[in-house]
Amino acid sequence: MFTIVGIGFFLAMCVSFGCLLLFSSGLLLECGGVTMNGVFVFDGLSFYTILLIVFLGGYSLICFFNMVGSGVLVFLCFSLLFSMLCFCTNHCILFWCFYELGMLPLVYLIFKDSPYSERYLAGWYFCSYLLVTSLPLVLILIYLSVVQGSFLFSEWTTDDTISGFIYIVLSFVFFTKVPLVPFHTWLPIVHAEATSIVSIYLSGYIMKLGLLGVYRSCWTVFEDGIWFYLFICLLSCIYFFFAAINELDGKRWLAFLSLSHIIVPFLGFFACDSENIMFTFLFCLGHGLGAGIVFSLLWWLYESCNSRNWILVKSSVNNNMAIMLVVSFSLLTLCSFPITINFVCEVSLVKASSFSLLCAYFWAVYLFFGGLIPLVLCGHLLIRCEFVDNNYTGYYCWFAYLFYLCLWCYVGALYF
Repeated sequence: MFTIVGIGFFLAMCVSFGCLLLFSSGLLLECGGVTMNGVFVFDGLSFYTILLIVFLGGYSLICFFNMVGSGVLVFLCFSLLFSMLCFCTNHCILFWCFYELGMLPLVYLIFKDSPYSERYLAGWYFCSYLLVTSLPLVLILIYLSVVQGSFLFSEWTTDDTISGFIYIVLSFVFFTKVPLVPFHTWLPIVHAEATSIVSIYLSGYIMKLGLLGVYRSCWTVFEDGIWFYLFICLLSCIYFFFAAINELDGKRWLAFLSLSHIIVPFLGFFACDSENIMFTFLFCLGHGLGAGIVFSLLWWLYESCNSRNWILVKSSVNNNMAIMLVVSFSLLTLCSFPITINFVCEVSLVKASSFSLLCAYFWAVYLFFGGLIPLVLCGHLLIRCEFVDNNYTGYYCWFAYLFYLCLWCYVGALYF
């Protein structure tokens, strides 16, 4: 039992509970956030996202320490550090710097560490989105800072002298990072060619950086406009579910599901007011944990059967009760199973968006397919197991990682 849990679990638990205690006691939260010299801010958004980085990044570095090279660990640590700073930054230029620095180490690892033949195509495809949008992003941020008279997001106000078109352009620049349709094409390609730990980080917290930028700089643009774009995104969400059904590659399957799930926080920007907007970022925490759980599960199954095809991956799951429970609990995190964080958030978001008939239709279809697809796959993996391998001594690191994340994904809903 100690081999599975280890001291890393208790250290991470102490850090997490310490942050929760400080946050709940008000030492780190006053009037919505504490600013330090106006440059950094700690609010509900940064609280949930920092926990996500601690869970995904901290646990992965502890559990997979012996499975990745020291050079890879350095780049992963840089990505975690800069992303954590980005989530807490209130200065728009520093935000842009940390934003780009949080993604560049992962881009480098796609080129250097990936064993797949198409990694260069995926890497350059990813780089093209980063490079094309980085310069317009910093130019727009500088322009808005000059017009607003401040480089701090917290001091920006909605002003009639600033065209709403500028905020819409800024929001679409961030949409390429999330990514939302029609800028989504890079995500399945990159996931298919990246290593599993890079995929965990990409879906875990990199996708949330775009939502962070929208919230910090131009959330008010959703109060009056671009409803037509929301409608397109809702339709594309359903399309991504059907695209996932046709995928035999597990990583591409999960990438399409992530594209569907990330629409929910975007819908929250339209449906939620300032009092319950944090449910969208709590959903991001749940989504990041779920994506990390399933990517790590796929990593373990791929190492067992040396294949990424679902038909062959099935051979890695036998009648061992522990393995079947791990697979079941892991895939159920994608279904928004009751008592998971995502289940609580979706209930709150459904209530907040009850004013719109369009949103009601979307939730009906989303909840049906979002629960059905992972359940069908779970049933496929658990029935009629033909291949049996009783040697699991090398897989304690995956069991430990899955245990940590599943614990927070299911129990965290009661705590948060």
